[in-house]
Amino acid sequence: MRVLIITEGGKDIGFGHITRCTSIYQAFEEREVEPELIVNGDEPVHDFVKDKNCKIFAWLSNRESLFAALRDADIVFVDSYLADYDLYENISKMVKTTVYFDDDIRMNYPKGFVVNGAILAEQMFYPERKGVTYLLGARYAPLRREFWHVPEKPIRDVLETVMITFGGADIRNLTPRVLKLLVDTYPRLVKKVIIGKSFRNTTEIEALKDYNTELVYYPDAAEMKKFMLESDIAISTGGQTLYELARVGLPTIAVSTVDSRLNSIYNWKEMGFIEYAGEWKDRLLTEAIKQKMKLLKNKSTRDYKRRVGNKLIDGKGSTRIVEELLSDVYKGKLVLRQATFEDAHDIFNLANDDVIRKNSFKPGKIEWEHHLEWLKEKLVDSNCSFFIVECLGQLAGQVRFDVTSQQGGAVVNISLKKNMRGLGLSPVVINESTEKLMKLREDVKLIRAYVKAENIASMKAFEKAGFKFLESTIINSYKARVYEKVVAGDKQR
Repeated sequence: MRVLIITEGGKDIGFGHITRCTSIYQAFEEREVEPELIVNGDEPVHDFVKDKNCKIFAWLSNRESLFAALRDADIVFVDSYLADYDLYENISKMVKTTVYFDDDIRMNYPKGFVVNGAILAEQMFYPERKGVTYLLGARYAPLRREFWHVPEKPIRDVLETVMITFGGADIRNLTPRVLKLLVDTYPRLVKKVIIGKSFRNTTEIEALKDYNTELVYYPDAAEMKKFMLESDIAISTGGQTLYELARVGLPTIAVSTVDSRLNSIYNWKEMGFIEYAGEWKDRLLTEAIKQKMKLLKNKSTRDYKRRVGNKLIDGKGSTRIVEELLSDVYKGKLVLRQATFEDAHDIFNLANDDVIRKNSFKPGKIEWEHHLEWLKEKLVDSNCSFFIVECLGQLAGQVRFDVTSQQGGAVVNISLKKNMRGLGLSPVVINESTEKLMKLREDVKLIRAYVKAENIASMKAFEKAGFKFLESTIINSYKARVYEKVVAGDKQR
């Protein structure tokens, strides 16, 4: 599986694209897929991608090198404000699955997936087009790995700490303005000021700090989360950081720095998470910030905004995007074949997976010698049909049918590797393996599945595959549910 993520960033345009592309990169890593980043950017970009598989070059102008890099790619993301339609169209013709990040219906994209994780993006008027699938709204907001799991943020009775964060470059030179306001008006407040490597105003900021000012230089995602959890409110731009602030539940005063983000900021305001102070160029911006800070002194107001932010952004957006894409690709790449003794090691490791053992009616770990004896018996058993599931040449899982003494009956057992779960593949595997069984065993008339009562995912999979709930029972002291599907030759009902 080859995945490429193409984007841009730098001291003049900021690093929001790289941040959300990083979250997609990490979500693929969780699925045991290592993507490659291709970034059009300047020197500071190197620090953002130093631990990634990444190429940095001017792909916008050097299209020949870009197209060469795309050869044999399975999935390609493009996150750009600068790429034109011709480039998108060329990429869509070269790659099976293309994905475009969009913020404001920038164009009618070619075939592929269009992702907009903005608040209320599902209410935007995207055109229905053949071959285009839209993933819209906050449930698809991509966040970096550090923000997937966040503890509940405590709300203090009074304001003690404010966080100032205007991205990796502070392209509108807002940090000094806001810091001066806070030093002059709220000297007792602790001020955590985030400074990015592309700041051109660091000297000016350092000259403004007071005894309660903490300057934070070049924090990574984990440090950003820490400072958000320690702060009572934030003053921030309306970009990618706003989603991380909402995930943490840190009430925020937002300032618009880019016209293209105005609609997004208005939606954040409508949903009740932010207090909007205005655009960066507004003459009375600092006065507006002062007024918003007065509102956020109220503890119940801050607690309400925390709950709104947590509800809007659950941290699973990157995972959902990647799962949708992998499901789309993998469903057409599944292959079933007969198991052989050469599969012993793979089957053994799969069977001893923690989740699979937990869902087994005999949850103890399996010993290697016992496994070998069991597998030898199964492979020569005429009443056992044992299939290996492969995807793109790699083990994806196994399916086994054991014909019972009851005439025409068989019991199915299925397990998928960790990186294949949660992609909606189980119903596909169940149905395809059932069809394969029917060609081998015309005497089988019905198939049953026995599922632990707490194994909700497995129950849903069998239901989607057309199995009907038959009864509840007890197996080895565990509560179980029995599902059944009647089959007749190649016909199933």
